[in-house]
Amino acid sequence: MSQINTNLLINIRNEASGLSPILEKVGRFVTENPDFVMRHTISELAGSIETSEGSITRFCRAFGFKGFSDFRTALALEQGAARPEEQEDEQMAAVMASIRDSHSIINAQELQTAAAWLNQVDSVAIYAVGTAVPVALFLQMNLIKMGKTASFVDRFYLATSSMMAEPCSQGIIVVHTEQVSADMMQVLALAKQHGARILSLTRGTFAPLSRLSDWNLQAAVALKGEAEFGFAEIAGAMMVADRLLSALEEQDERYAKCRSAHQKSIFSIESVANKLSQYFMS
Repeated sequence: MSQINTNLLINIRNEASGLSPILEKVGRFVTENPDFVMRHTISELAGSIETSEGSITRFCRAFGFKGFSDFRTALALEQGAARPEEQEDEQMAAVMASIRDSHSIINAQELQTAAAWLNQVDSVAIYAVGTAVPVALFLQMNLIKMGKTASFVDRFYLATSSMMAEPCSQGIIVVHTEQVSADMMQVLALAKQHGARILSLTRGTFAPLSRLSDWNLQAAVALKGEAEFGFAEIAGAMMVADRLLSALEEQDERYAKCRSAHQKSIFSIESVANKLSQYFMS
């Protein structure tokens, strides 16, 4: 893995689940206590995490650094640039961080390639369960407004069978933020065998889905723990979904005209608080 000069904590949060249990534990501690990490030695950090100095070094090397000293320096530089000038409401700060982090790590080339594919297909089946459902419904609603045939698939996976006949003209979008169904993964694997193309939108790295996907757009894992702040857990994924829709509009001006006739893009980093509230309260 190449050294990361920016977005260090975002990348650690996103990739922690793919590390060994020991290194994942180190990653969780680092992302939750960056100030502590910057102020203490490797031995003090190891003692606090109840692991060895060797584990700390392996963790740093997993992210492209020679050792803890280089890692701590990079972390200090990033944190120094990221300090907010004013204190924000804690809940809204978590939402803002989720959106900003996701905005900063989105792969622009992958986004444009996925949008070009989405422009070519006639219809889309959107799969999601649990916390991912609002994101899926947001995508479905806007794709329909843009003139695409879009269906939301929650528990009734038989809809995938209709995609087998003409996989080139139909596609699948999968949204994953926290939960996944084994049945859904089986159906997606079957659809893949029949030639269906799959675009996944995931919060962090979810390897089983990434392996099935032709394109994967990642949102950042929220800084707060699971279920602490509901908006923060999916706000980044919502922003990435909105970026996908905006990229689709760039493929054909008719999409933008159709969408603007109904609703403007609901996400901007500057006004996320009000717009998130409007969406979830509607």
